[in-house]
Amino acid sequence: MIAFDGEVIKLMPLGGRRVRLDNGHMITVLPSLGAQTGVSLLGDPVTVEIAFNQLKGWRLSRQP
Repeated sequence: MIAFDGEVIKLMPLGGRRVRLDNGHMITVLPSLGAQTGVSLLGDPVTVEIAFNQLKGWRLSRQP
């Protein structure tokens, strides 16, 4: 599993978030299913991750 730290910059429909990673890239993430990640607001630091076999994209895993 690959994980990156970033910051929420936009709230999207259906729980999606637009996140700017620490390396400057911007990605769209979905909340992790079955996990209590809490509510992330604009400007919140978050950790996003993707599994090697995951085809659907990034997911919001936790907030530091």
